[in-house]
Parts: sequence; structure tokens; C-alpha cells
Amino acid sequence: MITAEFLRRQAENCLRIARSCFDLGSAERLRLMAVELYAKAEEIERRGELRSRLAPPAQPSLQNNDRG
Repeated sequence: MITAEFLRRQAENCLRIARSCFDLGSAERLRLMAVELYAKAEEIERRGELRSRLAPPAQPSLQNNDRG
């Protein structure tokens, strides 16, 4: 599963490579890829937050602790 953290690391890698790239066109494409990766990471986090808000509350355990 791809996580937001993974996408952010990949975006940082793109930016690092872009900074050392002498071809300005390639550097710009890498920066754009980084922007897209950051956006996807944010989307994944928003979806996760939405799912946690929409998830039903946890049910208490139905086990009977009264053993006589």
C-alpha cells in the first residue's frame, strides 16, 4: 500500500535530483512531479481522516467478565 509518507519521500527525491540537474527542462518536470506527489499525499491523508470520521464507533466487548 502506498502511504502519504512514501509519496512525500519520493517528492523530496524528485526535488533533490532537480536541484542537481543541469537540464532545466528535466529539472522543471521533476519539480512538477514533486508537486503532484505532495498533492497525492495530501489526498491520501484527507481520505484517511474522512474514513475515520465516518467509521462507526467501536463496539464494547461483548465478553462476559462475570465468571462465578
